[in-house]
Amino acid sequence: MHLILVRHGNTFGPADKVVWVGARTDLDLVEKGREQAAAVAAGLARAGLRPSRIYAGPLKRTRQTAEIISADHGLEASHIVLSDDLREIDYGSWEARSNEEIRAEVGDQVIDDWQKRSIWPEGCGWQPGEAGVITGWKRLLVRIRKENADDSVVLVVSSNGIFRLIAKSLGLSAAAAKMNTGAVAHLIGDGFGFSVKAWNVAPAELSL
Repeated sequence: MHLILVRHGNTFGPADKVVWVGARTDLDLVEKGREQAAAVAAGLARAGLRPSRIYAGPLKRTRQTAEIISADHGLEASHIVLSDDLREIDYGSWEARSNEEIRAEVGDQVIDDWQKRSIWPEGCGWQPGEAGVITGWKRLLVRIRKENADDSVVLVVSSNGIFRLIAKSLGLSAAAAKMNTGAVAHLIGDGFGFSVKAWNVAPAELSL
């Protein structure tokens, strides 16, 4: 099985104030974000990786990314499965605030620990907790295995916070865990689990 993880496209334009957006902030893709989703579709086609099903978080930015990819590959709407297990983390007191505003309140170490080392910040109200995110990911993998053939190409569309923790669960280093907007990861499944072929690469770098 080829499992392609896709981070949604951009939700901020060049003139917008960039803030933390999590489970409580439901933004549309901006034009650049829609272009990024189309680039994922093109990269999949170029690599000969035609998805049979797409699992996506329920927020607009992940749903719209999935819809653009699905339409470009001629998939019916029924082939998009929305899952709360892929909903972005609720960033608690950090939600809808800029990096500068958060640093002014909690200092540099707490935010740098997350952004550079994927260390979960305690006492900031993040939900559902690191263990909860990984439990949801494992539950989704069981569902994917059950609902798709062993040689399928399956897409998973979510957000950076979720993918950072998935990367840790797969044994990637904290420095390599981030997923850029519009970037993809490529996991190869066998009867026992998934191995990482590529992580946080441009869609044009995908290959069988």
